[in-house]
Amino acid sequence: MNRTSNKHTIPELEKAFAEGGTRAAVAFLNSLTDRRFTSLYRFDNETLRSISFYDRERPELDTCEDIPVMASYCVFVRHSGSTFMTSEARLDERVNGHPKQNELQSYCGVPLLDRKGNLIGSICHFDFKPGSISALDVELMEHMAELLQPGL
Repeated sequence: MNRTSNKHTIPELEKAFAEGGTRAAVAFLNSLTDRRFTSLYRFDNETLRSISFYDRERPELDTCEDIPVMASYCVFVRHSGSTFMTSEARLDERVNGHPKQNELQSYCGVPLLDRKGNLIGSICHFDFKPGSISALDVELMEHMAELLQPGL
């Protein structure tokens, strides 16, 4: 697959979503990145609730435990209302003091909006290892957010 172009990947994402639903689309997004985890989360007051979860090393898992929003990098998406990315959290001053700074090293999350444009969650890739997220991966997560919007 050509990692520098969305020519083929957006239709493939749309096909995965149409044929297999959210879980298939999340797994497809994960297959395009080097990050171990891909997830959709919903903000429920101060709790982050899993909508769909994919762990490359444990693909049988389809959800993860709810956690406090403040214990996740998704808090930065919620506060800014925009994409947040860190490729090496230990060296990223923006996350100094965050509870996951020494555990989760790479993260990229994009806002998940409802039909009225309200921020209700995030779509994210993350891993214990440092690593960057490509512009294509961000674009695909943003497109996934658009695909989900009518049902939210």
